Amino acid sequence: MITESNDNEIFTTIGKNLHTVRHSLKLTLEAVASEIDVTYPVLSKIENGRYLGLSIGLLKKLCNYYKITIAQVLDIEGHQIFNYSQYINQPAGNHSMTNNIADGYELAIQSLKEQIEYLKNQNQDLLNKLLNTK
Repeated sequence: MITESNDNEIFTTIGKNLHTVRHSLKLTLEAVASEIDVTYPVLSKIENGRYLGLSIGLLKKLCNYYKITIAQVLDIEGHQIFNYSQYINQPAGNHSMTNNIADGYELAIQSLKEQIEYLKNQNQDLLNKLLNTK
């Protein structure tokens, strides 16, 4: 069952993923909004997960513009892999990027390792049962 909090989580994930893609393409909110014919505030709200009126049509338009699939944008569990943030200190001209990509991959790898270990144990249990029944 989808609850309101799940809806908010979905919109937040969609927004984070779209934000990440836009930044990776080095595009501004203004440029994308102009190209897909939406207002800057609407696109900003979408990326912040606060535009709960996001339609499938608009989502498709964004995905087509970024040349990504809707499935990639809806990647609920994997969004932390692609999540990163960039901070720019304008007066000093310093750029620093906090990049959580490695952390996301480590989480994904750890999860896969746990699944492999579980399957190995299941396999060993089945082998033991087969050997004991003979």
